[in-house]
Amino acid sequence: MSTPSDSSPPQSTNKALLGKALQLLVTVAIFVAIFFAVKSQWSQVKGTIADLDWWSLIASGIFVFLGMGAAVRAWQHALGALEHPIPAFDAARCYLVGQLGKYLPGSVWAFVLQTELARRAGVSRAAAFTAVLVTVGLSTTSALVVGLLGLPALFQVSTLAAILVIVAVPIALICAYPPILTKLVNFALKLLRKAPLAKQLTMRKIGLALGWCGLSWVLYGVHLWILASSSAGFHLGGLVQCIGALALGMCAGVLVIVAPSGIGVREAVVVAALSPFMDAGVALGLALVSRLVFTLCEVSAGVIAAAAGSRVLRNALVHEHSRVDATTA
Repeated sequence: MSTPSDSSPPQSTNKALLGKALQLLVTVAIFVAIFFAVKSQWSQVKGTIADLDWWSLIASGIFVFLGMGAAVRAWQHALGALEHPIPAFDAARCYLVGQLGKYLPGSVWAFVLQTELARRAGVSRAAAFTAVLVTVGLSTTSALVVGLLGLPALFQVSTLAAILVIVAVPIALICAYPPILTKLVNFALKLLRKAPLAKQLTMRKIGLALGWCGLSWVLYGVHLWILASSSAGFHLGGLVQCIGALALGMCAGVLVIVAPSGIGVREAVVVAALSPFMDAGVALGLALVSRLVFTLCEVSAGVIAAAAGSRVLRNALVHEHSRVDATTA
């Protein structure tokens, strides 16, 4: 005679199966969203791409990859600042795979995925979520500071938005000051009913994270400048405008969470930045090409990072002593 435990699968098995099913569902949803995003972008930019030099597409893509590398380092330093260090290999996987979530409606999905992936890497869910909040805050702060270079373009889009940026910069810098940031983090942990930080965040670690965030925005801006230069020639003023405009545009795209990956918000700022150097129609085409290049680079990096998470490859690339111990994290 069979017992209840023999006739029904254990609860842990059901939970594992449910988790696998949910993971598969999210993965399929992400790639379906990416497919339609690339399809719609290609139909709008194929003419512009045909007019660009091949070297500009390759060079701009390289700078996008470099910018993502800087963003990974910022994420890694944010975790380190919270006394939860994580190897670069794991940090890259958490950040790059998590970024694919932003192609779902509502940019918050990228943060949810990053939190979950960091938890699987051995970081507690509370620490991972807090690191996401810290990184978003520092990334926004650096984007606002770098975005001051693009204020002329933003004034063309919205005077109110430009004034809000000017007002927001000192507020963001104050919030990024370690003693203040520590209080904000502890407040977030209190809401999560978690213990506060054991130590105050240090200027060095926060400064490193903030610096890497700033570098990522500069590299992304160079990517746009290379594309624009292929059409309008190289102009130093254009480089400054591109760096500032892309930082503001991408930052606004993250804050407008109802649009997948901030579609439409970034393009408006980029077109305004490029309009002094070219026709508005060409500027819009380049803004859409920029988004397509970002999409392809992010998908490539995310897929590679996910594949690198396999146990065999991980064991070959990551030394055992460099990993986070999930039992003690």
